[in-house]
Amino acid sequence: MSLPSKLPKLLMLAIASLQGLGVYLLYRSFDEGLWPSQSPMWFYPMISLILLLPAGFLLTVERYRVRAALLRVGAYGVVIGLLGAYVGYQAMPFGAVRVDGLSATYAISLGIASFVTLIFVQRQVSDDASGYEPLFIFSWRNLVVGALSLAFLGGAILMYLLWAALFNEIGIGFFKELFRKVWFVTLLGALSFGGGVIVFRGLTDVVDSISRLLSGIIKLLLPFLLVMTAVFLVALPFTGLEILWATNQGTMLLMVLTFILLLCINAVYQTGAAENPYPLWLHHAITGALFTLPIFSALSFYGLYARLDQYAWTVVRYWAVVIWLILCLFSFGYVLAVIKCRAAWPTMMASVNSILGVFVIVVLLLSNSPLLDFRKLSLASQMHRLTSGAVSPEDFDDQYLRNELARPGYLALQELTAQDPVLWARLKDGSDPLGETSGAQPGNLEAGDPSRLVSPPRQKTGALVLAPADLVLPTPVAVAIDALMSVREGASAYVLAVDFDRDAHSEYAVLMFGATGAHQNGSYYFKEESGAWVKRALRLSRSSGALDFDQVQQAQALLEPAELNNLVLGPWVFKPD
Repeated sequence: MSLPSKLPKLLMLAIASLQGLGVYLLYRSFDEGLWPSQSPMWFYPMISLILLLPAGFLLTVERYRVRAALLRVGAYGVVIGLLGAYVGYQAMPFGAVRVDGLSATYAISLGIASFVTLIFVQRQVSDDASGYEPLFIFSWRNLVVGALSLAFLGGAILMYLLWAALFNEIGIGFFKELFRKVWFVTLLGALSFGGGVIVFRGLTDVVDSISRLLSGIIKLLLPFLLVMTAVFLVALPFTGLEILWATNQGTMLLMVLTFILLLCINAVYQTGAAENPYPLWLHHAITGALFTLPIFSALSFYGLYARLDQYAWTVVRYWAVVIWLILCLFSFGYVLAVIKCRAAWPTMMASVNSILGVFVIVVLLLSNSPLLDFRKLSLASQMHRLTSGAVSPEDFDDQYLRNELARPGYLALQELTAQDPVLWARLKDGSDPLGETSGAQPGNLEAGDPSRLVSPPRQKTGALVLAPADLVLPTPVAVAIDALMSVREGASAYVLAVDFDRDAHSEYAVLMFGATGAHQNGSYYFKEESGAWVKRALRLSRSSGALDFDQVQQAQALLEPAELNNLVLGPWVFKPD
């Protein structure tokens, strides 16, 4: 494979700078509660495009193929944008839908799909526009270059911190304050990562040597892994299958084992074009071991089927089936290669991997589209259990609909509560963390009754502390604080009235803490402007000691004169924007 042409370094640094700027702007929108952070249909595609497209372009572009890289990466960006908009729509209405699971599955599936897509794009942009060898080489190069660039970023951060500390020791605090600025950190981080990509993409021989080193290490480990799997299969008939499923982890462990075996086989045999990496007897042993892969697939399927038969479909089980299907196809593909080519089966790996690589891309992208939305499919399965009488309304797991199924679950609960008075009464008894006490409708809360800000389930892990205890919050402020606690599950909030601008009218400072109270989870203040309450950032400017949530409750708030008074709580000083 030909070496890459000279990289357009200035263009790559410009792209990295734009990425840093984009990350900073999204951070500010999230921190201050501005658009697009409160519009998921815009926020999801924007964060996806800002994080993925520049990285893909930096790993793909070459001096004389800038247009080709832009067209192909841009075309994939259109797909990402559409999928992100759809996933963002599933997070609406904003503040009333739990998005933890939605965001996690979207990020992981899109990240894997983007990695696999990237190597196909790189092959098209490079001189070698066909064959499996470029795909294999690019996959290893991307992993190594990405890892080394992240290490370079970490080293750069340590250097910046040392720089700031040294100058601070001699009385020059400018750099320490500068390195605390979010805009500077994001820009510097993006440029450091982009610079790392430029450096390491130019060191092709070094990167390929590291790849060969890693492959050599895996070559030594693969025989031991095969011995372990053989001993496990021999022991299984004596222990029985029931003990394997007793912990509910057997299926996951079997699929992890299958994945590691497939990964190691690919790392050792690579493109299958070279001579056998092992002596002939060991190669034949590995060939025979490939027939164990369908056995693991069958055992995994049995475990999945048992859970599905008992508890119907969920998002996690749909993903488990998808992962199982992908691993199963690879396993049977390699077995078919052995049947057709016998000892020369590695020569068929290229075809199997190329075809199934495209299959992986398609499935992962479709899973974030209306064509294969696991949340809607899971909802249909769970609702079928309810309507068929398999589960009564009293035993129906409405928490799953509320917490895991995003917008489809939210709409289903709205419909159920409108149709079923019994279920409505149960959902209104205080067990609904996204219902009356945490919705974003101003009419849901009364300013004279701040105790209603915290629903019973949230009291178990979080708390709302008003200082003074009889502080009465304006309804819009109360609703906004409750929304902050809702999206930060288990969070606690410390709220006090502060006159930051000395106009004889109180602003309301809000300090958020994590579920354990051991770390801060955001600080804001609310100010009335032109008859409306707006949320602004309250930044921790100085801290000379630890302050956990228990200490905050006992701390006496003081004001430190400034253009806008600073808030002093024990050893912490907060500066309003």
